[in-house]
Amino acid sequence: MQKQGVGSTLRKGKTYKVLPTLDADTHHKLKRLALACDMSKTSLAAVIIRHVVNNEAYVQWLQERYRGPKEFRIIPVRHSDGRIEY
Repeated sequence: MQKQGVGSTLRKGKTYKVLPTLDADTHHKLKRLALACDMSKTSLAAVIIRHVVNNEAYVQWLQERYRGPKEFRIIPVRHSDGRIEY
């Protein structure tokens, strides 16, 4: 298991709430896309987030776009089974 903060661990199968604040345009688009995909907005947002954090190119783009401190840069590693780790 990997550590997350003080005294907590990440466990497979456990879910975590993330409540992003969306502007009206983004909310409208998410709602329309969720309807088109026959799923809830929350489920679609989870799919989108899961895809982004497991995509090396997008992770790199985000880091370039928002330019956080270099000592915290993430280097994604793709394993032979397709899993991304960082």
